[in-house]
Amino acid sequence: MRQLLLTFFAITFISLTIQAQEEITPAPCGTLPGKSAWLKKYQQNPAAHQRNTDTLLYIPISVHLTSNDAGNNYFKINRLIDAFCKLNADFEEANLYFYLEGTIDSIPFTPWFSHETVLEGAEMMFANNIEHTVNTYFVGNAAGNCGYNLPYAGIAMDHSCSNPNDDTWAHEMGHNLSLPHPFLGWEGGQTINGEMPADFSNPAPTHVTYDYTYFQDTLIMDTLIIDTALVELVDGSNCYLASDGFCDTAPDYIANRWFCNGQGVSAQIQLDPNGEPFQSDGSLIMCYADDDCQGRFSPEQIAAMRANVYEEKPDLLYNQTPAPEVSSTPATLNAPIGGDFVQFDAPFFEWEAVENATHYIVNVSLLPTFGALNQEYITTEPFFELPEDLLNERTYYWRVRAYNSHSFCTLFSETATFETAQLSDINTITSVNKVRVFPNPALGGQAITIELESRKGMNASLNLRNYAGQLIQSDLVNIQPGYNRLQVSQNNLAKGFYLIELDTNEGKLVEKLIIE
Repeated sequence: MRQLLLTFFAITFISLTIQAQEEITPAPCGTLPGKSAWLKKYQQNPAAHQRNTDTLLYIPISVHLTSNDAGNNYFKINRLIDAFCKLNADFEEANLYFYLEGTIDSIPFTPWFSHETVLEGAEMMFANNIEHTVNTYFVGNAAGNCGYNLPYAGIAMDHSCSNPNDDTWAHEMGHNLSLPHPFLGWEGGQTINGEMPADFSNPAPTHVTYDYTYFQDTLIMDTLIIDTALVELVDGSNCYLASDGFCDTAPDYIANRWFCNGQGVSAQIQLDPNGEPFQSDGSLIMCYADDDCQGRFSPEQIAAMRANVYEEKPDLLYNQTPAPEVSSTPATLNAPIGGDFVQFDAPFFEWEAVENATHYIVNVSLLPTFGALNQEYITTEPFFELPEDLLNERTYYWRVRAYNSHSFCTLFSETATFETAQLSDINTITSVNKVRVFPNPALGGQAITIELESRKGMNASLNLRNYAGQLIQSDLVNIQPGYNRLQVSQNNLAKGFYLIELDTNEGKLVEKLIIE
């Protein structure tokens, strides 16, 4: 069946494929125009549909991050959390809240990461979608668009249009929940094939035509389906029949990216079929104004989206119990801070747990701005050991941000600095070898055993230090010639990274210890 569906997509999306290949910069939106059969029925009598606008609805999103085959260029988790924060801000008035369902999916596959056609995007979605969620894919190239929505498949988002102040995700989510563009029918000019381009110096025609064959409720198409949209009049007399069918979205004929003026409207003056001049409203998220202008859905659009959830997507409402909100207080960094020295090939970080957080983003960078050289890691614990080495004898910067499945508008901690050096796994005691520390990692309260062999006897200090090098406890021990077995007792140490140090007149031995 999947092959059959893809065959139909191959036939029907060929015109969009050619257009996408010609794009140099992303087009605003690749969702094809049209009203669903559901929306047409809804707009005949909106009051007959369930909307419950006072009820906050929680909607699950499955996130898929794509990259090239080598696993490079994934969308940063920090940017994803910012995008969730912006998405929910855009839908706040709609009383819809989107949360992260399950784990974030990573897909290292170049043809999907940078796909030139919507057909390839459809293949990606059919292969990876998770049921009963809104599937969103973050890609390097969304078929030449900032984003697009495929009905009954999912949303694709271009990295470049998924910044903290961008409304593209909200725009595509609006499409996913039934909304068309307010300029419905103008995407190809005044006719489906663009033979009659828009000429704003003259009154608009009374109607425009568009092809919505490709986005019918079924993907099995055997005929070309053309629809006609009345052009909306300034006086609102045909608003329920014209364009998007919402009377609280003003006329708009501009189907390309535009910038609003100081009054939040288009500089372009348009003439309706009666010759009445007007300027497009840039505040609507479903229009093509730049992101600085956009920021709202109209009440009628909100009512339609909510009805669409209740009637067309009730399977999304299986969990209406949100996770508790993450504390607004950022994490407090414990170590390393203040330029502490850190073992360059075993860097370990600790911070205070943030209330209700389930995940932490750890940023480590050579630059205080955390720019291009920024490394990002995700952990579920308030400590983390980097999986790779850092450069030795360099200054690094680090910070932490907490989040959970429902809390995204969180802040980073303050930035701390540290210096990398060669500290642990040092043994300058020439007569001592075959050193073993176990269990390692250990549980809090569990005794730590040190085994070693020595060619001669000597006195030593057996020290336990935290990661910042502060002394926690110290014991005098006697090293005998031959095999030695020493123990370090620890009274329920907090989870984290520690150093066990054997200090003698002959030199020093340092081993790292992890408490889980």
